Amino acid sequence: MTVPAVVSFDLDETLWEFMPMMDGALRRTIARLEERIPALRGALTVEVLHAYRAALDGEAGTYEELRLESFRRALADRGVIEAGLPRWMVDMWMAERVFTVELHADVEPEMDRLARAGHVLGAITNGNFPVEKLDVARRFAFVVHAERVGELKPAAAPFLHAAELARGAPERWVHVGDDLDTDVAGAQACGMKAVWINRAGRELPEGYAPDAELPSLEGLAELVARLV
Repeated sequence: MTVPAVVSFDLDETLWEFMPMMDGALRRTIARLEERIPALRGALTVEVLHAYRAALDGEAGTYEELRLESFRRALADRGVIEAGLPRWMVDMWMAERVFTVELHADVEPEMDRLARAGHVLGAITNGNFPVEKLDVARRFAFVVHAERVGELKPAAAPFLHAAELARGAPERWVHVGDDLDTDVAGAQACGMKAVWINRAGRELPEGYAPDAELPSLEGLAELVARLV
């Protein structure tokens, strides 16, 4: 009996666009903050919050910790020093992302085709998006948040942890993602096949050799059947 193939997916930019989701969640968080503290109306914008977060690039910490610190600084610079408020903003922002994410139209139909073919589906992400709260997560046998494993893709740890959860063999595994370093090179270094999702139509740089390239998820099921 043939062992089912495992197909793992990156999340941001593979299943949905990152910035519209992020901007929408920040916008909703600001609106809730202004309801709580009317004096802050107009004091914070999405662009301002992005700038505070960008100022922390290179500093140690998880995505959540860095976002917490960026909110703390943004509030403090506007004279708001309220215990627990930055944490409240983080919790609000994380919750609101679920309402602002929009899957690409090709995601669920292609996952259904893969499931009907008997493949095991899962996700491996460097982000902290709570994908478990989305309807699409019911198709996943496993979800790996690399931060919780201790190393981010392209390190081997997230891929190997996924293999443990799925009990899948690398030679019968296809990882699907948009990033040539974290997704393609990372998966291939673990003996897995890698499909580059190139929605932007970029030219393939030298030094990379994905096992296949697609402009969207459409046709992935047929491709997986050929790869494994």
